[in-house]
Amino acid sequence: MKISWEPEAIQELDEADSTVKKEIKQNIEKLEEKPLPHNSYVIHLPDGTEIQCLKLQEEDRNSELNHRITYDIDGKEVRIYGVFPRNPGYQNIKQETQDRL
Repeated sequence: MKISWEPEAIQELDEADSTVKKEIKQNIEKLEEKPLPHNSYVIHLPDGTEIQCLKLQEEDRNSELNHRITYDIDGKEVRIYGVFPRNPGYQNIKQETQDRL
């Protein structure tokens, strides 16, 4: 599968710490081979659209890597919509992703 990125997702990835950025990229690259890994789940956007969410989190919940990646699978393409740190602003993940569709 091919990975494609929304511009906002690239910007969000660029804002991450370099170590975390590397781990996020590695996990997203794995979606090329396995687009529905065990740590992904479906989320429903406010308009009812279903997309995938990849949960990236270390066992230590206080670690730097605690992100959610929103994406969709369309044929042979995995489209990355967002790279969201799990913080107080995380509650807007569904609306922000919908705005990018």
